Amino acid sequence: MKSKFYSLVLLCVAMFGTSCNAHKLTSTSNTNVESEIFANPEQTAYYLHGGDKGLLSDLYTALLNTAPVTQECIKARAVVRFCISEDGNIDANSIKILRNKSVPEDYMDAAIEAIKKLGKFEPGKINGVPKKVWYSLPIIYPVPLDKIITNE
Repeated sequence: MKSKFYSLVLLCVAMFGTSCNAHKLTSTSNTNVESEIFANPEQTAYYLHGGDKGLLSDLYTALLNTAPVTQECIKARAVVRFCISEDGNIDANSIKILRNKSVPEDYMDAAIEAIKKLGKFEPGKINGVPKKVWYSLPIIYPVPLDKIITNE
């Protein structure tokens, strides 16, 4: 009786292990493009034109030039996410609005255009190897003028 019980347990374990392996094969064979983009690399991407301050300055300068003229009329926030490739460029097709707190569509279009105009990044790295990484930025209206760095 005990040998039948152990045989049944062994059979169940073998079947469960096989089904898990099949699931792993299925999930790895159907890899999604987004699954190859890392959210938390060991070394985060770094904006080459002045780091975080330069990034916000370039972003908000571009927003001033692309956003509708009446931006002082609204107060709104959003978060935009995009992919930085292994060579440090922004993948324009990956730009997505994550959170939008009452930002009108034409302002969000301006934010996407401003992100497309940003410069190059030092890519994120894992084990010292450049990888595609996600990067998120806040979009604030009206544009915070104190974030813009000028040469004056």
